[in-house]
Amino acid sequence: MEDKDGKTYWHRLVGETLKVLLEPVGIEVRTEVPVVPAPPVADIILIQRKKVGEKGWTEEQRLRLADGLRDLEADQVLVELKITESLNDDALMQLLIYDHLYLKAAKLERHQLRSVIISSITSRKEFLVRHSCKPVGPVGVYEYIPTCGGVVRLIFLNELADEPQNAPLKCFASRHDEQKKAFETMSHAGLFKLSVAFGQIIVGLWRLQMKSALNNPEMEGITPEYVKQLGKEWIESMVDATPEEELFSLPKFEHRLVQERRDSKQEGEATILTRQLQRCFGTVPDWASEKITSAELSSLEEWSLRIFDAQSLDDVFSDKV
Repeated sequence: MEDKDGKTYWHRLVGETLKVLLEPVGIEVRTEVPVVPAPPVADIILIQRKKVGEKGWTEEQRLRLADGLRDLEADQVLVELKITESLNDDALMQLLIYDHLYLKAAKLERHQLRSVIISSITSRKEFLVRHSCKPVGPVGVYEYIPTCGGVVRLIFLNELADEPQNAPLKCFASRHDEQKKAFETMSHAGLFKLSVAFGQIIVGLWRLQMKSALNNPEMEGITPEYVKQLGKEWIESMVDATPEEELFSLPKFEHRLVQERRDSKQEGEATILTRQLQRCFGTVPDWASEKITSAELSSLEEWSLRIFDAQSLDDVFSDKV
């Protein structure tokens, strides 16, 4: 779905963040969910195990699921987001309708589906009391039991503990200080290193957060593609512009991102050089492979240029100027 109307579809942005975080450990994340057999689809997120028939999350999966999600044993979790608006009666009723319709459309049993509202803004105490919402388990997690049956899980991002499993979602908390703590938590835990895609989207979100709160009403037209491109460009520009001797003067978060990118670039350069040597001189001896593996990026680039005039491996790796 293209965001041609300039509106930020938060379920897409949050969904993409969860997708690049969870899919590597076997959890499927969908952002266009048919709650009825025919269109339209709802602006919600569906989280489910990729392998049908598995019972409960694996330990690896739980490590990446936020509080309020990691203890749910259902096969599928239907999530509605409240990013720029407070949780209200209409939102509760809407999710109950989605829950009922999707249960029928997907032909699931009641125990196979749990429905959750994730809210950036913490609801007022009067609202929680009026609906008899009770805290369950970790801080920031509540449950609402409607008169029509079933259970709705409520997760308030501002209240979640500052733990690594909560940080990716807490990026979207309404309080600027909570967003900031979330990025700091991910930095200290090294979460951006989970994958290139996850690192890019987190850096992109971090750059947006530096300008304003992510859920600021002025943040319109923000797409997952834009956020990832923003992160990618920042990482690449830092690598290209930062001298080696200045890397260690950068704050820890920036330094680790730059170093990861540089390591990736170095590995790619080493692979290219090895293939060039094989093509020009045949089998690459162990001494040359060891030299390539331990070399700095600048040396790899220099050796790659020497290949065009070299008559032997010694010509490539010679220390003579």
